[in-house]
Amino acid sequence: IRHTGGYTTRYSSLSEDLAVKTGDTVTLGQPIGCVGDTALVETAMGTHVHFGVTYQDTPMDPNEFLNMN
Repeated sequence: IRHTGGYTTRYSSLSEDLAVKTGDTVTLGQPIGCVGDTALVETAMGTHVHFGVTYQDTPMDPNEFLNMN
């Protein structure tokens, strides 16, 4: 998801049935998908989501992004 200010968030390993598609506008609190198990090499870890953040294409600690407010 592209956010204002140069931030991008990425949610990996979601189920294949997403609630949004490329180009949709997403609002705060809107569901984008469900936790899935689409990463076959990680099935032993159980169902989970990978969450990543970049700022101007540079990876950053997701905790810093989440604690900005």
